[in-house]
Amino acid sequence: MAKENYKQKKDTCFVIMPFGGWFDNYYVDIYKPAIVNAGLEPKRADDIYRPSSIVQDIWDLTKEAKIVLADLTGKNANVLYELGLAHSLAKPAILVTNSMDDVPFDLRALRVIEFDKNASNWGDLLKGKIEIAIKETLESPIKSVLPAFLDTDDIKKTQITITEKDFLELKRELEFLRNEIRQSKVLPKKASLDYTKLIVEIAHMLNLEMSVDEIQIELIERGWESKFGYDELQKIIKSVYLNPPPGIL
Repeated sequence: MAKENYKQKKDTCFVIMPFGGWFDNYYVDIYKPAIVNAGLEPKRADDIYRPSSIVQDIWDLTKEAKIVLADLTGKNANVLYELGLAHSLAKPAILVTNSMDDVPFDLRALRVIEFDKNASNWGDLLKGKIEIAIKETLESPIKSVLPAFLDTDDIKKTQITITEKDFLELKRELEFLRNEIRQSKVLPKKASLDYTKLIVEIAHMLNLEMSVDEIQIELIERGWESKFGYDELQKIIKSVYLNPPPGIL
């Protein structure tokens, strides 16, 4: 009996991005080669043509993907919606943008690749960064998933223990704070290490549902007023209270 040859199905990387214009050039010249070089098969919603709902196609492509690569340049609403679907499935996500201003506040703790079109070889640089990011994500996919979407049950999605989830949330929180400090144009006069510690303490107090006044009293008792001054301390508390890091509230 003749043996039939079956083509082994490759793991896919679903690319979420706007269609048309130079975005199509990016997909063909940069994203697809980087994904192929990393060992995955690139897929985009317009790669398939069948008589079904585009939302259904996106959902199917997201479910079967090993990794999601999302270009957030321009804050495209469809891209953000599709990325939300990927997050709900706890898919590892790599974000690409021309400007950090296009990345929503809650997503800045994820891996974000920022490219600068003023660089003469920016396309090659971006291609290399994406290839490396995909390979590293394949080695440790859980690091590219927001902890809020990780399951601690035995039956759903990516399986982790509650302790592992708590650790990842804390780690992601620290990464978020580092990114925010790095992106900030005006850093506090005090050492950034002290500033980071202060923000982490405030974030944990917010998690305990303490009010601004309660946090202020607690931090003064811990001696933070002596490092930052009363007025500066109050500003920092209110700033974090109004813009809490992801996963805190």
